[in-house]
Amino acid sequence: MRKIVIGGIAATFGVSTALATGAFAGNPASNGAQRSGLSPTSGSTSSQCVEGSGAGTNGFVILNAPGPPGAAKKLIGEVSLKRGAPNTTYMVNVSVGNDNCMPEGTLTTNGQGNGNAHIADSTLTNGSFYVVLQLGASEVYASGPVAVN
Repeated sequence: MRKIVIGGIAATFGVSTALATGAFAGNPASNGAQRSGLSPTSGSTSSQCVEGSGAGTNGFVILNAPGPPGAAKKLIGEVSLKRGAPNTTYMVNVSVGNDNCMPEGTLTTNGQGNGNAHIADSTLTNGSFYVVLQLGASEVYASGPVAVN
């Protein structure tokens, strides 16, 4: 019984410390991972690399740039699509600014339309980025921009 009580106290302390220091993804005041929702979008007539609202109706994106603040070593991230088209492969792109997207890989959904992809790009470091999922040349989903440093 004593181990359970001590374990509960340790877990509570860990969560309260994380909340106090902003250690959870999505806290724009921290230097850690940043989160944005993934939602449907159709791009524009002049660009298929348009940022989304960040609403998160169809999953999420978490981006991070490990390394000292202001001197990140690379951009890493996870993309989690929910309720997309079943058994479909999307191109995963990262915006590098000015409606310019760079291909980072693919995300293939299962029979329920859910899929995940990993991003690891040593050519991208500090900055503001968003993720765009495309089918062919058409933008289908996008995250809102997040700043990583």
